[in-house]
Amino acid sequence: MKTLILGLALVVVLAGITVGQTCTVQTYFGSPTENQTIKPAIIQAIDEAGTSLDIALHSFTDDQLGDAVVRAARRGVSVRAILGAGQDKVLGGECDKLVAANVQVVIVGSEVLFSDRFVVIDKRTVITGSYDWSDYSDKSRYDDVLFISCPAGSNTAQQFAAEFEQLWQVLSAETGTVVSEPTLSSDVQSVVIHSVDPAGECIQLLDISSAPIDISGWRLSDLEGSYAFPQDTVLKPNEPYKVCIDTYNPTHDPHGLYLNDDDDEVFLITPDGRIIDERVWGD
Repeated sequence: MKTLILGLALVVVLAGITVGQTCTVQTYFGSPTENQTIKPAIIQAIDEAGTSLDIALHSFTDDQLGDAVVRAARRGVSVRAILGAGQDKVLGGECDKLVAANVQVVIVGSEVLFSDRFVVIDKRTVITGSYDWSDYSDKSRYDDVLFISCPAGSNTAQQFAAEFEQLWQVLSAETGTVVSEPTLSSDVQSVVIHSVDPAGECIQLLDISSAPIDISGWRLSDLEGSYAFPQDTVLKPNEPYKVCIDTYNPTHDPHGLYLNDDDDEVFLITPDGRIIDERVWGD
């Protein structure tokens, strides 16, 4: 009898170990001296999303992460986002881009202190930690992120998924705003800075809509120099439009637009002065 009890106890202990090991955890750290470690991992995880993507972030201004979320939405992933107060108006924010891609977005009311930073992918993978989804996080802060990957129905992923559902219901109904259309026109929000090659001094724009968009008079600026697109400059849907230094600064004016700096940024600006997109890079 004593042997049987000990055997049953051992089975219970082993069962507890098995339950505790159902999820795997990967840890990433970022710092001013070791950047670009966290963001690529997040982008890869988003690009692998198959069914759902639930985002709870107090701020969201990183263009590359925003582009990854838009890609997920456009390939049929169900995407929802809860963002902190003012994220629909913040300079360089991703809210309009998400809404233009038919992502459901709730902006938390200003009376609520919302500081969550977690994402649930396919109700199986949780991304959480101190990392802000902002342009400067990869180069100016010390941060950590946990990737918790669980089989379907595991307790950890279910807890985060349940917390998101609760936040979604409470914040959208009581203190938040459900954003149903961009603050900018859909045509304007459909043009993005697709990529920047600082060493090669080239910028690619992309029309992510299904129709051509005229960007005559729009400008590229690094806050020192700028370039205005000439009349009849039209972007075709999903065809990258490249412009390099021989076009935007043919005389290599030192006060003109340059990209080849260790720390720099470039802005895409409409003729009426609205910043539509931006890219920031540096060590």
